[in-house]
Amino acid sequence: MKEIKKLAIAGAGGIGGFVVENLLNYGYERNQFPITTWQVDLFDNDTIDKGNLLHQNFTVDDLGKSKAKVFEERSCGVITAVDRFMTKDDFKNYDVILCCVDSSEFRRELYTFWLDGKKKGSLKYFIDGRCSSRNIVLMHSEADEAMLRNNIVNEDVRTGCLRQFEKDNNISHVTPRIIAGMVTQCFMNWLRDETTAARVTRI
Repeated sequence: MKEIKKLAIAGAGGIGGFVVENLLNYGYERNQFPITTWQVDLFDNDTIDKGNLLHQNFTVDDLGKSKAKVFEERSCGVITAVDRFMTKDDFKNYDVILCCVDSSEFRRELYTFWLDGKKKGSLKYFIDGRCSSRNIVLMHSEADEAMLRNNIVNEDVRTGCLRQFEKDNNISHVTPRIIAGMVTQCFMNWLRDETTAARVTRI
């Protein structure tokens, strides 16, 4: 199994919240990897509102709280909340980054950082989980350079896991849970030196 010291999760919303749950389940409760020996930082600058309850891993009791802090409390100290948005200046400080944000700008910075080998720092691997309504995409840093470059979006957009008409009509999907499971399995594959397809897309 690969050795790491520092893991960052960017985003504690629709995907990230379920990724955290999975990491605690498989790392701590099922003892599949030594998560308690790592520094695991969860970055998010958002607070929980009623609209988040439709598709994110929160309850009514969490309303008004920091998303990252809620998971820090649930993890009993295994996860550390970083109550801000992760930036490119943070990338060099981690062995693995799990990208669970809805920001095209963030993805572009992460992919570019990885592709510029002079700036990798300690970064060994990243996984990018995306979902928009019924559509999900998984990318990771072991994909070839052309594929990574083709998936860099030059627009600075933040789309979220649900479309507006779905939020307005209280329509939810299981896709955030599915992509979170795929991110977790991809991470475990990498830890175990097993193969994951360069790009996995499901609709």
